[in-house]
Amino acid sequence: MDDKLYWFWFSSMTGMNAKKQHQLMDIFYHPKELFHISPNIIEEKLSKKEYGKFLYERKKDNIKRAYEKLKKQQISCLMYQEAFYPSRLKKIYDYPYVLFQKGQVYQEKFLTIAIVGSRYPTSYGLELSKKFSKELSMQGVGIISGLAKGIDGAAHWGAMARTGMTTGVLGCGIDRIYPRDNYQLFYEMYENQTVFSEYPPGVPPHPWNFPERNRIISGLSDGILVVEAEKKSGSLITADCGLEQNKEIFAVPGPVTQTKHEGCHGLIKQGAKLTETVEDILSEFPNFRKTSRNISQFDGKCLAVPEKKVYDVVDLYPKHINEIVLQAGLSFGKTVEALFHLESEGYVKQTHHNIYIKNLSKG
Repeated sequence: MDDKLYWFWFSSMTGMNAKKQHQLMDIFYHPKELFHISPNIIEEKLSKKEYGKFLYERKKDNIKRAYEKLKKQQISCLMYQEAFYPSRLKKIYDYPYVLFQKGQVYQEKFLTIAIVGSRYPTSYGLELSKKFSKELSMQGVGIISGLAKGIDGAAHWGAMARTGMTTGVLGCGIDRIYPRDNYQLFYEMYENQTVFSEYPPGVPPHPWNFPERNRIISGLSDGILVVEAEKKSGSLITADCGLEQNKEIFAVPGPVTQTKHEGCHGLIKQGAKLTETVEDILSEFPNFRKTSRNISQFDGKCLAVPEKKVYDVVDLYPKHINEIVLQAGLSFGKTVEALFHLESEGYVKQTHHNIYIKNLSKG
């Protein structure tokens, strides 16, 4: 088996969570080594259930069949070493070695904000979630949320209202639509946006999956906006993950007489930024404000079609040429030609070999 199949087996077929996976890789370095060891060596490091799955799933034919099934379901399997794996996520200590993806190729933005909140919000919370998401998207900010009912769904819809980029992170198998109420949202996300899960197809939405999922929502972002949350809310777990990961935390206040806002008020008391407008968020990221103004001064209308396609794909965040090829929809040769022209004219620059970003000084 090649490397990817070993990582696929280790991350999705052994029943171990990310924390246990990292502990084992500190010892064995590569799942291939783990795959071929004598089972008695590993037994004491696993629970009885994990050990049973470890023994049962060590069958190469089964692994290959499971991997091939992903392609039929239009599911991508991203290893952490691959160019398309989100670079922000690799900075958290318990990042998933493998991510499952449906929809469009993930485009990493210069600034990304997670918007989270109650599954049963008030009309006030829904309106604000859509408003913040829409206005941030108009500024070129990526939006992350959890595809749940309520605030999450409103955040995704708000971003898509302005054809912005939004990414959903599931707490169940990538092939499952949960909650079912959001089937139309899932359809839109699969068609035009990106959906991630660390859980392989078929995994039910177990309650314990969602706290684990929240670290990924936080890990993909630069900051977390909590729109409406009660005192005991899963959104506060996401905020706690953000604090551990050194993210900026924002909270929208609400009427003091309503318990729906107690979680947000608690965050503000603990130091989260009281947030009333998009400017309250963007002011914490001065580098983004500077670069977004420079980029907006140039729309690329003077470029030929291939160069324009490539320029639109290249971002303020570094991208590998393979990612640019896929997103621009051009051949590798055409993309190379376009990048050469754009670089010679100063519109893009190469930060490392085959890694490109937009050139701010051209604006």
